[in-house]
This record gives sequence, structure tokens and C-alpha cells, in this order.
Amino acid sequence: MSAPTLAEQPAQSPRFGPPESGRPRDPESKPGPWPSILAMEFAGMVILGILTYGALRTSRGMALDERLMDSVGHSAAAAMRIQDWLTYVSVAGVALALAVCVIVALSRQRYNLAAAAIVLVAGANISTRVLKKVVIERTDSMPNTLPSGHTTVAVSLGLAAVIVAPAAWRWVVVPFAGFVGTFVGAGTVVGQWHRPSDAAAAVAVCMVWSALALAVAYALQREVPPPRDRWAARSALGLVGSAMVGLCFVSWGLRPQDHDTELLLAVLALAPIGVLTGLAVFWTSAIADRRLA
Repeated sequence: MSAPTLAEQPAQSPRFGPPESGRPRDPESKPGPWPSILAMEFAGMVILGILTYGALRTSRGMALDERLMDSVGHSAAAAMRIQDWLTYVSVAGVALALAVCVIVALSRQRYNLAAAAIVLVAGANISTRVLKKVVIERTDSMPNTLPSGHTTVAVSLGLAAVIVAPAAWRWVVVPFAGFVGTFVGAGTVVGQWHRPSDAAAAVAVCMVWSALALAVAYALQREVPPPRDRWAARSALGLVGSAMVGLCFVSWGLRPQDHDTELLLAVLALAPIGVLTGLAVFWTSAIADRRLA
């Protein structure tokens, strides 16, 4: 039997040839991070919509929001400590922190991560400003304070730091991001600067923009991310950082207004902020660890 001609020989499997596009393929799976990114985007939008409707469009929701804020008591010393730290959240502070994130990304020659950090921080904070001042209105006579600007600043910068940090640094950056975001968000409620829904809505805005930033980083990426173990453990540290805020506040003298009847309300006022912040940090870190070089 004669040997097969060139036309009859089977074509080489495409996986042994060069990649079809200029950017190397993500070795983990064909869809890449897009299902996770879209899920994060959708979750942020849904949470923001629910909070906006429930807290600003229904009388029961507005009354509950006020009661939750009032249920959180504190000593004068605790209030002063928390408010002293919140004063560091300023335009200059945002610019400096964002500059650090960009410098870290550029020093690693990860220009896609620098672009993602700018998209995340600028997009989240501009969106919060527009939503609060132009788009969202309360149905009562009170001025709208949703979403919280202070919380948006802290959470967006924390998520940007998680994206630009090398994987080895995320063991420290991830819990720090969870702690700072929760501290500022819960702190605005403790100081009665914001209602709980304001802070939670700000976290939802940051989730939306974190998903967009991760999409930008992945789309512009030229390197193949190496396989990384223990990404789930690293990412879960965001929830640990958020939980540490509760211990910090209690040690400073934070107590419910009525130690018995208001305890549950005080927990409901602050715990969702920490859970949402920890979830945003976990989600962002998990995608960055698995899909970004």
C-alpha cells in the first residue's frame, strides 16, 4: 500500500500550533474569566437596584434604614477614633493611593493592570457622584446620600490594590483591602454620616466597576498567567479582614444603643457591609489570581 499523499495526511491539531490571536490563551479554560466577570457585574447591579428601591422608594425601607443607623451606639472615645481615621479619606489621599497602585503595576511592566486600576477607581467614584447628585432621589424631603462617597473611595482603592499586587503580596493586600473597606463603610454608619444602605450601595458600585476593570486587564493582557495554588485561601482572607473590623470597633467601645433589644439591629446595620466588602474582595482576588499574570 502506498504512503498517503500530503493532501491525505491529517492536519496538525491546533493546540500544538501558535495561538490564533496575538495574546496567549488562558490555559485554565476556553471561556476564560468572562462568566465570573459577568456574574460579578450582574450581582453588583442587582444589589444596587434592590438597595435603591428598598431604601429610597418604600416607606418601610426608609424607616428600617433609619432605625438600623440609630441602633448602633458608641462611646465618645470610639466615635472620635473612627472619625479621625475617616478624615484621611480625601481627594488628595485618593490621588496618592491611585498613583501608588499605578506605579506598582508599571514597575511590574503590567500596563494592563495600571489601566484597570484607573478604570476602577475613576469609574466607581465618578459613578457614585453622579448617582448621588443627579440620578437617585429620595421620595421623602431628605437629601439623598446613597451611595456613600467615603465607602466608594476606600473599597475601590482596596480592590485596585488587589488587582495590581503580585500574587505573593495578596496574602497581605487582600485582608487589608477587606479591613479598610469595611472600616470606612461601617465607620460612616457608626458616626451617623451615612445610613447602612448608603455604604452597602457603594460596595455594589465598586463590584460593578471591579468587574469592568478585570475585563479591561484581561483583554489587554499579553502574558499567560502561571498556574497558582491556594488562590481560594488567599481570596478568603478578604472576609477575615472584614471580620476584624468588628473586633476593632468593640474594643474601642462600640455597643448597641440598647444592649438587649437593639443588638440584632446593630448587627444587621454593620454586618452586611462587611460581608459585601469581603465578597467583593474575594471575587476580585479570585479572578486576578487565576486569570491575570
